[in-house]
Amino acid sequence: MASDPSSHRFRPSRRALLTHGAAATAAAAVAGVAGAQLGSSDAAATATTDTVVPFHGEHQAGIVTEQQSNVVLAAFDVTTDQSGLRRLLDDLTALGAALSTGRPAPAREGRAGLAADSGIATGLAAARFSLTVGFGPGLFGGRFGLTAKRPRKLDPLPAFPGDTLDESRSGGDLVVQLCADDPQVLSHAFLQVRAVTVGKARLRWSDAGFLSRPADGHAPRNLLGLQDGTANPPPGPGRDRLVWADTAAEPAWMHGGTYLVFRRIRLRLPEWSLTPVDQQDQAVGRRADGSPLSAAPGADPSTPLDLVARDAAGGPAIPARAHVRQMHRFKLHRRSYNYDRGFDLPAASTHGEDPDGHGHGHGHAGHSGYDAGLLFLSFLQDPARQFVPAQQVLATADDLNRFLQTTGSSLFAIPGGVRAGESLADGLV
Repeated sequence: MASDPSSHRFRPSRRALLTHGAAATAAAAVAGVAGAQLGSSDAAATATTDTVVPFHGEHQAGIVTEQQSNVVLAAFDVTTDQSGLRRLLDDLTALGAALSTGRPAPAREGRAGLAADSGIATGLAAARFSLTVGFGPGLFGGRFGLTAKRPRKLDPLPAFPGDTLDESRSGGDLVVQLCADDPQVLSHAFLQVRAVTVGKARLRWSDAGFLSRPADGHAPRNLLGLQDGTANPPPGPGRDRLVWADTAAEPAWMHGGTYLVFRRIRLRLPEWSLTPVDQQDQAVGRRADGSPLSAAPGADPSTPLDLVARDAAGGPAIPARAHVRQMHRFKLHRRSYNYDRGFDLPAASTHGEDPDGHGHGHGHAGHSGYDAGLLFLSFLQDPARQFVPAQQVLATADDLNRFLQTTGSSLFAIPGGVRAGESLADGLV
């Protein structure tokens, strides 16, 4: 069952759940207690940079926490044994607890005479820093004796039409999501995460993203200029049922946890910029101001979609293949970010470039080499039930998809939160 945010109950420690689990089963009395994480996606976007996001709690921070302005995602392949994995998770727990309050990174064994902390964030506020840890399917394949503790919904995502995945930038045994309102705080945190993984895990891929909130309080915009996240579910029991793991079905260490679907989506920005505005609106089902095509221009983006409304010509006001029509029935909690990796000039096309360097053709004077887009992040209770059907529709029946190129795809199980003195390793290794 999902947690009830009105109860503010706190579950027993993860060690206690496991210790007493066998006795409870023998007595045929199994109980699951889930609480709520403080904070919500409706919290004021005016939160100051010295606000501290609590590291300890029923759920890990960075899931339903009010979205910070910057993210770094790093995935690793674990190269150590089970005891080394335990030490790594212990170190990540200690690191998250320290950095979330603006304290220096903890000292580590075997580094006599060396600085434990990079010093990059000295004097900076915590900037609502959060550290979130998750595990990929490979961690449960037998190398660490964790097969029996595999999360129930951690089945690899299927192949989707149109994906052009770079396997070296997908997957991983372990993922660390770092979020903060100050990018320098994230640079510091990423270096500290790299430091604690030395000798235990090898970096597989990393991505950095950003998010800017409009002054009018509306949803942030992606690099197509569209408001992103307009349909995110509000805080409450409904969102809890979408996000938090089913305690009746999952192993005890997943209680209070969730699943993360990550998709790196490169946007076809030259094609989009050469598409007439009315065709852009029809592909989306909304205007650039966020108003649905079934409402008057300038209408509030929260105006309900009218899927039976007709336009002046008698056709559907929101076209059959418009993104909002196809996606409206899928309820996902998204926490996405923009990314911009700049231009890949050697691969850039110069098709259509005039002698003066001004492009008028499809290549937009080399702009086809522009690697920018969306780091799609969605936290879900059941990816196969919630995300996979939505992605299949997006890939086959959604006109917005022709402007999207998915180059990375990953699925991770995100364990529940910890109390002070506990470790993210508890109950798992």
